[in-house]
Amino acid sequence: MGRRDVWAAVMRAGAVHLDRGPVNAIAIGLQAPEATRVLSYRQWQEAGRQVRRGENSIRIWGPVTRGGKRQEAEEAEAPQGGEEEDKARGWVSNAVFDISQTDGDPVRPRPASGNPAPAVRNQLVAALTHSGDHRAFMVNGVPAEAMDPEDAVRALLLKVARQRVEEAGEPDTAQVEAEAAAAAHVAARILGVPAGPLLVPPAAGWISENPAKPPIKTSAIRSITLGRSLAELAGDVCPCSEPAAHVLDHIEA
Repeated sequence: MGRRDVWAAVMRAGAVHLDRGPVNAIAIGLQAPEATRVLSYRQWQEAGRQVRRGENSIRIWGPVTRGGKRQEAEEAEAPQGGEEEDKARGWVSNAVFDISQTDGDPVRPRPASGNPAPAVRNQLVAALTHSGDHRAFMVNGVPAEAMDPEDAVRALLLKVARQRVEEAGEPDTAQVEAEAAAAAHVAARILGVPAGPLLVPPAAGWISENPAKPPIKTSAIRSITLGRSLAELAGDVCPCSEPAAHVLDHIEA
């Protein structure tokens, strides 16, 4: 992920594959950057589509439960403690396929954010104000309402993202800017706002002199997670933290 184009593909996957957790979104972005919707072979059959013969699978992670049963492509990543960790006995590689690798019944597009840019801008200003930023309506000395709505959304997303990364305790200024830009890029994509040149993700995770602090994978996970939370803050999409519950939701709707 040290190349800018690969990093951008991973962030795109984090914004597109909202029914997968960050780790599996990264895996999809690295293997199939153009993928738009992935399910297992069986799940595509249940949705009325068939994976074409000879198609190569995309590999993601799924858990093995306490009873030894392998769950097929339904869990996004290893749990972070608690009940789910007790249930999982291990993690296995599962095969999934993109919709472009299948034939069959038409599939409805996933619902996107229905909020226009001015509404998203106002929600971001309100969220910042609620957090104690009483000059949230100002962006680089200009009132957000005086800006083009999409420009204002991009600038406010970056502002909120920067604030969140700093609050998380990241001391390296370059790392803060990189992860904030990447998170804002993810959020803009989810919200349907053109990311624009200022939000193209820079090379993150290896900016500091010690490339292991943080590792690039950790940086990518944090950026995707934050980007999804920003989109949830500003819109009506579902960057779901429980992807197993929604693998088929958008197909069956």
